[in-house]
Amino acid sequence: MNNQSSIISQLSQLKGKTIAIVYIFENEDAAGFQHYWVWKSDIISGWLNAVQEIGCLPFILDVRTFIQKAMNRDLPHIDYVINLNCGSCELSAMSLVPAVCSFLAVPCIPCDAASIVISENKSISNIIARAHKMNVPNDLAWNSSNGIYRPLNLGSSIGVTIGHTESADPKGTYQEFIPGYDITVPIIYNPCIGDIDMLPPIIYIPENLDPYWIYDEQEKKIKDNGFATYPMTKIENDAKEIILMFARAIPIKTFGRIDMRFKSFGEKLSPEVIYDTLTANDLYFIEINSMPTIEKEDSFEYAINAISSDSQHSLYRYISAYYETFSNPSVNGILLASAILSFTTKC
Repeated sequence: MNNQSSIISQLSQLKGKTIAIVYIFENEDAAGFQHYWVWKSDIISGWLNAVQEIGCLPFILDVRTFIQKAMNRDLPHIDYVINLNCGSCELSAMSLVPAVCSFLAVPCIPCDAASIVISENKSISNIIARAHKMNVPNDLAWNSSNGIYRPLNLGSSIGVTIGHTESADPKGTYQEFIPGYDITVPIIYNPCIGDIDMLPPIIYIPENLDPYWIYDEQEKKIKDNGFATYPMTKIENDAKEIILMFARAIPIKTFGRIDMRFKSFGEKLSPEVIYDTLTANDLYFIEINSMPTIEKEDSFEYAINAISSDSQHSLYRYISAYYETFSNPSVNGILLASAILSFTTKC
């Protein structure tokens, strides 16, 4: 276990590294690069600012240029790669950048190729979740009317439909719908303990208190449209350990996010639920995202803000060390620094 002064020393040593930011070029027409998410300038700039924030040097290029330069040995020296190629409709193509990083022996943030294939395929991640004692909604027959459909490899809740739909791809999952709350659990490497750790789970509560409400594709596109987010600061140890054991199995080594449902039994949700203690019986696994999009006002920001003044949280010492080391600290910077330390910290 590392104390705070040790982490401050390690953070100070990050300066001067070269970090490549690799993204999808919007006019890319390769078949394997078809994607469902358009990279906005604020997403890329968030990581660019984070590189500058920790005193490192950025190298920005699109996926094709990165691959071509890597194969032609034209890349300058790179210490780390931030992979933003996470919007492909073809799961194999999503593993392209980390696979090349592995070939070059350059650490890829946030994860390697194996983690992408395991986590982004919902059938595989469901099997692993069950094996690690997580509640997983029951699989249903396709003609059932009370389930929820999720495409196998897409993210951002694209294509998610409550109830049976004739247009659903049979390669997707069709499971029992769990009435209750959407809840997401951000995971981050904690250099103070030398292992991944949990940030406070973030719960979504709709204004209409409908237990059948979900944080779907439309809700994600429109901000401030009828729901509120709150950190859940109390979670039983057994539930936390089950979640972290599952995350290690994927494995998440830098940062990631686990989406779940918090089951309720009433006709209306209760805002008072934020004061409850989360238990393993409450939570049902939905999906894991080993390549979460990091942007303003997302679950990572809410969760980090929730512990910035909570000295009892296990991540408090790392967050405090980061604030003490760098001026104008950002969520991207905190995640980037901890990711780099996950490759270099000696435990």
